[in-house]
Amino acid sequence: MPQILLVEDDETDALFVQRCLDRQGASIPLTLARDGTEALEILRGEDGLKRPFIILTDLNMPGMSGHELIQEIRTDGDLRDSVIFVLSSSRLNEDIERCYAMNVAGYLTKDSDPVQLGRRISMLLDYCDAVHLPS
Repeated sequence: MPQILLVEDDETDALFVQRCLDRQGASIPLTLARDGTEALEILRGEDGLKRPFIILTDLNMPGMSGHELIQEIRTDGDLRDSVIFVLSSSRLNEDIERCYAMNVAGYLTKDSDPVQLGRRISMLLDYCDAVHLPS
């Protein structure tokens, strides 16, 4: 089963994603990074744990933004094969286009409606279940 790295500085949003995973009975390990710098440390194995292959990142974070994180991942030969989904409150076409130009797998918007967010997380779980990823 793949591991997901959630890059989210807002504790409420992070808990909400975790609750959605729990409600759906997901057995996918979720690792949390509070910003892009911490995410890169995790992805590069500086914490000694196995590298998460699927990344779910916010865009607007202090320090290294989600855009900067995605760019760093895409230019790193050891990380560029990561599967990246964006989970952002931004619905700006500029943000969406910029992310797809950096080959994200999907751009999901945060929704205050828990049912809608649950559907988005369910789609992510279906993706994890359906595809074959390197081990």
